[in-house]
Amino acid sequence: MADTHKQASANQPEAPVQLEAGTYEIIRNRLSQQADDLRHRLDQLNSARKQVFGAVESQLIANDRINTANYCVARDIISLGQWCLFGYNVHIGLRAGIKLEDVFSLYHFQENTFKEGELSPIRQEKFELDFQNLYRYYKEAFFSRFVRQGTYFYMVFQVSANPADIKAFKWLIKEEELVYIDARSEHEIRKPEQHEFRWMRAGREDQRQGRHPHMSIMDRVFVETVGGDLTIKVEDNTNDGKGIYEEGVEYPDQSLDDAEYLYADLGNLIALKIRPYQEDFRYFVFNERLQEVQRIDALEDSGVLLPDNQGLIFANGYYLQTGEFKIFDVPLQKKHFEKRIISPNGEDYLFVFQNDSKGTYLLHQYNLIEQKVETPIHCHGLRCFPMVN
Repeated sequence: MADTHKQASANQPEAPVQLEAGTYEIIRNRLSQQADDLRHRLDQLNSARKQVFGAVESQLIANDRINTANYCVARDIISLGQWCLFGYNVHIGLRAGIKLEDVFSLYHFQENTFKEGELSPIRQEKFELDFQNLYRYYKEAFFSRFVRQGTYFYMVFQVSANPADIKAFKWLIKEEELVYIDARSEHEIRKPEQHEFRWMRAGREDQRQGRHPHMSIMDRVFVETVGGDLTIKVEDNTNDGKGIYEEGVEYPDQSLDDAEYLYADLGNLIALKIRPYQEDFRYFVFNERLQEVQRIDALEDSGVLLPDNQGLIFANGYYLQTGEFKIFDVPLQKKHFEKRIISPNGEDYLFVFQNDSKGTYLLHQYNLIEQKVETPIHCHGLRCFPMVN
């Protein structure tokens, strides 16, 4: 009897463990069921909302081919009413001089097709003289892109290997007429802010000294580049060097003062900009709720806030406050943020990123309600026409 009692006592601690595991499974299953039910109700509510207020789905209506007199490299297109001005570059070989038709074509967009028209709207004596002088004095000149600002639009030409070295021809859009202004308006071409948040620099007051020193970022996340690696931690513990993210650095003997640490508070997300000693900046996003880190190199060029503080979008992907993160397999090539276009219903957003040297665009479509980014469109130009009911 004594032996039986001892054996039963030895087995007693296992019961609470089994009970605890069973309780966890029950709670997890209930939460999962409630999440599925909530998701189903939200889908029903969204469907009812679309029926009441209407919704326009993005879809391909038609495609058409534009033919030019010479083989060309497409650069951009701009809409002027129902007319489209197409800009490109051709290789003229041994022929002397560049003509307007070697760079521009005009098309009437009707019934989803392009019908070529005459270049008479831009055949203005002053413009043609400036156009010829451009190619006479700048041997490396080529057409880069169109820019529209209010009632004005600009023909932008790159005149050297540097994308920032440009000349711009300015036009006024006056009802159905184009009025040429001048060829000295490149100073009016302004790109929007590439980061819609302010980078803050961590200073000496943010240092935490110890066996494994680190920088405190708002007391929410802790970073360092000492000991041979860049480490991001969620505990303010200088006795332990372990973190939730690590990657190597080139100079293992560097001190905490040798690196640069910048950050941006994006709500549940914290953007990090860190430069180890004698290296380039590295870019990360820390999710405080999930306590995870993603390295996002595209943040070097641009970082744009999604509406209602729902997250962050950049040239080749996005990161939502919910933790949803995606990088698209698209050509990156130093694309800067060009503009955002908001649909009339305020629900859909189009984020436009452009590469000046290549003349290419990336278009990201984002839905405010579904919090979803469609597969991006890679193109050499885009124009938006008013919706026709």
